[in-house]
Amino acid sequence: MKFNISDWVQGKTKDGELIHGFVETVDILQGFVTVNVVKSDNEEVIGKIVAVRSSWLKNVSDISLDDAQVFQNTIDLALDTWDEAWFMELTNAQKASRNEAAQAGDRSNLYSFPANRLGRSA
Repeated sequence: MKFNISDWVQGKTKDGELIHGFVETVDILQGFVTVNVVKSDNEEVIGKIVAVRSSWLKNVSDISLDDAQVFQNTIDLALDTWDEAWFMELTNAQKASRNEAAQAGDRSNLYSFPANRLGRSA
C-alpha cells in the first residue's frame, strides 16, 4: 500500500501495540513508515515517532464510516488532534447523512446517545 507524508493511518507495531497517527516519513525501499502516534493502547508511545512496516498499516480514509460509532470515534480523533479541517469535513458529512435519513423517513439515527467504553449509556 502506498502512503504519503501526513496521511492518517492506524495499525500495529512490532510489539503488537495498536496505534493511530500520521505519517512522518516513508521508506519505500525498506518498506517502513514512521508514524507520529496520536492514540495508542500503550500510553508510553503516544506523542512519539515509531517505525512500522507499511504492510501493518492502513489509511484511516480506507476505513468505512458507515457505522455510527466508528464515525463518532473518527470525529473524536479529529478533535484530539486539533485538525479543524478534518473535523469540519466529518461533521458536515454527518449532518448530510442525518438529513438524508430524515428525508427518507429513517428515524433510527436522528438521535444519538452518548457511548462509553462499556457500551451505550442508560
